[in-house]
Amino acid sequence: MKKLSIYTFLVAAVLFTGCSQKEVEVGTEAPKNSESALNNIDNSNIQDEVINDAMLERADNGYYYMINGEKVFIENIYFGFDKYNLTTEMKDVAKSNASKLAGVQAGTTIKVEGNCDEWGTDEYNYALGLKRAKVVKDALVMDGIASNAVSVVSFGESNPVCTDKNKECWSKNRRSEHKLVK
Repeated sequence: MKKLSIYTFLVAAVLFTGCSQKEVEVGTEAPKNSESALNNIDNSNIQDEVINDAMLERADNGYYYMINGEKVFIENIYFGFDKYNLTTEMKDVAKSNASKLAGVQAGTTIKVEGNCDEWGTDEYNYALGLKRAKVVKDALVMDGIASNAVSVVSFGESNPVCTDKNKECWSKNRRSEHKLVK
């Protein structure tokens, strides 16, 4: 009887411990030292410092970067509800972004960030955000960007650009963004 209660306690402890992972990142290289590991932390203050010299300004649907001495607009890629495939329009945007990003200096990583609206569980949205970032990475690679120059990360629903409770706002949150990281 005593063994049964110990086993029951252990099983319950295993089932109820653990936590959901809030950020899923897939990169091509492991950090080489603690400083580069700190650069991979995705918090907005650190992120702005890392990309500050390349990013000029944020727009409603993308970012302006300085690439090879030119001000270049890189558009966000938007997705349908519960979707991670690229529409014809978004394929054209991805192709345009790839041609603009082809001039990025060696040593600069293009980080593709997948985002979702608030519908669904945290785990589901992180997985969906990762699928969205991965499909955008694949489109960039198909259009000539080196695979090892692109990393993907999912923010799930934790990085909204709009917090209103309506369809227009939710559609703005279903996106992938491109960030240049040195």
